[in-house]
Amino acid sequence: MKKDMIDYHCHLLPALDDGATDREESLKMAGILSRFGFSTVHCTPHRIKGCYENDPPRVTKTTHSLQRLLDEAGIELRLIPGGEHYLDEFLPDQLPGAMAFGPYRCLLVEVPFGSGSEMLQPMVSSFSEHGLTPLIAHPERCRAFEPVVREQGLRGALSFVLGRNKAEDPDCSALLTLRKAGCRFQGNLGSFAGFYGSEIKERALLFLKEGVYSCLGSDAHRSEHLSKMLTAGFEAVVSAVGDEAAMRLLCGSDLENA
Repeated sequence: MKKDMIDYHCHLLPALDDGATDREESLKMAGILSRFGFSTVHCTPHRIKGCYENDPPRVTKTTHSLQRLLDEAGIELRLIPGGEHYLDEFLPDQLPGAMAFGPYRCLLVEVPFGSGSEMLQPMVSSFSEHGLTPLIAHPERCRAFEPVVREQGLRGALSFVLGRNKAEDPDCSALLTLRKAGCRFQGNLGSFAGFYGSEIKERALLFLKEGVYSCLGSDAHRSEHLSKMLTAGFEAVVSAVGDEAAMRLLCGSDLENA
């Protein structure tokens, strides 16, 4: 396992959201992530208006503070400030000055688990206006994509994710539009490990095999069971697509070397 892997989705920063509760927990998580092989971690606390008001200055300050603690503790991780932006009516106002990364100027977006499909097209337009690319977090867990999966099965849904089927179907418009608009997708290692159930694992593995994902992330919130989840998820990814493809995803080659 290489030491230059990148975690694109992690709730490592202390006391900003439902992730690490304090600095001690952050240090425990950081140690596990480093030993696993990550060299870079995108710190992506939730940004939800009225719930987690994590604007760029606050996240940047907390990231720099935690980086100093890691350096003092000898934990070799490079932290990058970011956020997991909730897809709601307030998201467009957060785009100016957002902490985008990479050649595509990616920004991690969480589609509401309960729905959110009606907001996908406006999101794509808003991001385009600001020269940003939505990086959709854990699409395998998003209910906004369930209608087509339910009606056509996983492989039928996937044909629309990849733009292979030209038939017009309103249930599939969300997946087709996102793919054609150039959105990127981030898979959770925990999904491949089965931490969210067998159905989500099955969908994640199918998306993985068909090349839907551009990168992976831990989506870590706690140190408990984190090492087990990372190892199991990694092994499942390697088993499905092989070492080379797994490392491309874990090193973010599609996002960092465009």
